[in-house]
Amino acid sequence: MAIIDRKQREFERREEDILDAALLLFSQPNWESVSIEKVAKQAQIGKGTVYKHFESKDELLFKLMLRFYQGMLVTLPLKQTQSLPAVESFKTIFELVLQYHIENREYRYVVEYCGRIDFKARAKKSWRDAFKAIDQSFGEFSDPKLLEAMEKGEIAKRPIEEIHVGLAACFEGAVNMLWASTDWCSVGTDEEIVERIINFMVAGLIGQPK
Repeated sequence: MAIIDRKQREFERREEDILDAALLLFSQPNWESVSIEKVAKQAQIGKGTVYKHFESKDELLFKLMLRFYQGMLVTLPLKQTQSLPAVESFKTIFELVLQYHIENREYRYVVEYCGRIDFKARAKKSWRDAFKAIDQSFGEFSDPKLLEAMEKGEIAKRPIEEIHVGLAACFEGAVNMLWASTDWCSVGTDEEIVERIINFMVAGLIGQPK
């Protein structure tokens, strides 16, 4: 049993080493030219070893994207913010999520690629299910909080799906701006951009009473 556990740990450690090597290569502007062979060379292992862990370049990219969002979920103090007023709770989460993106810019090409329609169309069901599980974790925190806030009159009442769409659109645009930095537009420092974005999202979250 101990031998099996040790082999499993070694397998998992090697997989993390491969992901680290791949991320280093995929974080560069010429990331699309990166091949499994180049990843193997960077990780100092054989090409066949990479295929023992990942069946394709797409799966390698997906696992990196999954690691990015899993890391985000781990760093967010969702339970700690449950006791805060809804608007203050979401403001805290917005800030932490945007800061996480700033601190992990090396994932930007990976996340953007995995968000493409053509990638999603050919993604395996197991991949989509794994990502949905993470998305569900965010929903388990946010949805009850939103419903409670609407009942208390802290935010305007409207379909919860309407809030989801609005926040998702704001986040996508905000992240693209932060990840592109001055290559996209010059509107201030990261801190200034984050503050403006949060103010805008909070105003949208509160909404206007009908």
